[in-house]
Amino acid sequence: MDDEDQIAEALAAERESLRPGCRADAARFARLLAPDFHEFGKSGSEFGYEEALRLVAASDGAPITVENLRGSLVADGVVLVKYTSEHAGRRAHRTSLWRRVAGGHWQIFHHQGTPAAG
Repeated sequence: MDDEDQIAEALAAERESLRPGCRADAARFARLLAPDFHEFGKSGSEFGYEEALRLVAASDGAPITVENLRGSLVADGVVLVKYTSEHAGRRAHRTSLWRRVAGGHWQIFHHQGTPAAG
């Protein structure tokens, strides 16, 4: 698989993870998270796989808008995704690291959110 295809697939996985239908379906969302998932949240909190599943399940379902979504290949099968999100009137700069796993699908293994100005 060439670099551009890997980036495109990881970007598609990031978009999927942000869709309300995915976030409302625990099994669908869990498939996108690596068992060793780790996040530094925009709140300053740090959490892993189980906490991420719990937080998404408890979320309000409000849509998440995305600006300037882009990716770069870090290594074969590893893509860094960057974008700015807005959710419930709050903006954040975000980065995600995705890796291709057995079966060819993508899982996020690290995410960070940083509050953004207006």
